[in-house]
Amino acid sequence: MGFNLSHADVAKFLNDETLVDEVVKRVMEDPDVVADLAEDLADEIADHLEDDPAIKQKLINAAIESPDFKKRIIKELADELGD
Repeated sequence: MGFNLSHADVAKFLNDETLVDEVVKRVMEDPDVVADLAEDLADEIADHLEDDPAIKQKLINAAIESPDFKKRIIKELADELGD
């Protein structure tokens, strides 16, 4: 049995803050849903990063200042040159 709910019907549920908080709480207790959400958000953020030169520059600046990142670059370069 299916129900044809209107956008207004759905909006009524979504305007119930207590209901939404309970749904969020339950969803965050499900590791599979959390993993899917993390993947989706990471994909969206990565797309945004690729299109935003200011954020990309901040990432590059942070990488340049990180000794650990510099070590990773050296390792990657050595691996690349060794191929």
